[in-house]
Amino acid sequence: MSKLTRSVWAEVNLQDIAFNTQQFCRLIGRSQLMAVVKANAYGHGSLEIAHTVLANGASWLAVAIPEEGVRLRRAGIAAPILVLGAVGPEEVEICVAKDLAVTLYEPQIARILANVSRKLQKTAKVHIKVDTGMTRLGIPDGAAVEFIRNVTRLPGLEVQGVFTHFADAENPNQEYLQWQWQRFERVINALKREGIKIPCYHAANTAAAMFFPQSHLDMVRVGLGLYGMYPNGRRSIPLRPALSLKTRIAALKHVPAGTAVSYGCTYVTWRETSLAVLPIGYADGLSRKLSNKGHVLIAGQPCPIVGKVTMDHTIVDVGDLPVSVGDEVVLIGTSGHEQVTAQDWAGWMDTINYEVTCLISSRVERIYV
Repeated sequence: MSKLTRSVWAEVNLQDIAFNTQQFCRLIGRSQLMAVVKANAYGHGSLEIAHTVLANGASWLAVAIPEEGVRLRRAGIAAPILVLGAVGPEEVEICVAKDLAVTLYEPQIARILANVSRKLQKTAKVHIKVDTGMTRLGIPDGAAVEFIRNVTRLPGLEVQGVFTHFADAENPNQEYLQWQWQRFERVINALKREGIKIPCYHAANTAAAMFFPQSHLDMVRVGLGLYGMYPNGRRSIPLRPALSLKTRIAALKHVPAGTAVSYGCTYVTWRETSLAVLPIGYADGLSRKLSNKGHVLIAGQPCPIVGKVTMDHTIVDVGDLPVSVGDEVVLIGTSGHEQVTAQDWAGWMDTINYEVTCLISSRVERIYV
């Protein structure tokens, strides 16, 4: 039986992923690269991306939840993996069993890790997170040294690293970034004064890797940049966007002026024109925020989205372009001399570029080129 295929797909260029990985390896020099492949590698496909980044210089992988790490392990990936997000009491055992390093900041989880380590006769690996101003996960920096001291004394636990996360690293005004950095530096210096040896300190994300080199430390965590996207549109090194999103025209309608289009009749044609119906909607990741905003590319020409984006379909105005049912449509990517980027979508949606790619759902097949 032949495989069912749908005329909506995302093309992911693994050579571009390799190029971007190598760019960051050159940028950070002797620091290790932790490749962040959470959320299905920002919508690009975690298994394929993990293999590619590891083959091109990354030494660590990072995921958000244990389930993502387990999937990588089951695929045969043996590289070190850090779970960046919260790990609940019921998830500790699978992390230890699958050799996933846990982000630690709660005394309760530390005790559970020690108990599970004893039960499984297996070392529990942890990276202790210090909250220096993100106000999310992490032990407050003022309490960090005592907490780390206590964790290092627990049997069965291996503290592989201590890290923090910057809240505003993409901002050209680095005042808050500097403030967070100073707080983390104080923690590092205090630990060194006490003789507490930590194998790996890390703080930099993509933006800090690019614009705040003093934060590179022993390792940097890069997510966004690996996929060829820039934080807040700010560029410092050449990167290649790795993902294109495409579909084909499902239907064409020639309509007179005054024709209402899609739910709510929010768009009415102002001239006689042709409309192309695309078999992609918000269930695929084409946000309703793009209703009556932005454009797609057909035969190298921009065609505006008109009317409400629906769950499974979107309508674009193709004017008098000579198009046919089945013609390719580029939603993200290049057609002729024109390009639409995830950053363009982000502008139209009033969001960030990596939300755009993360929204691309499992209904959309990923094709690796």
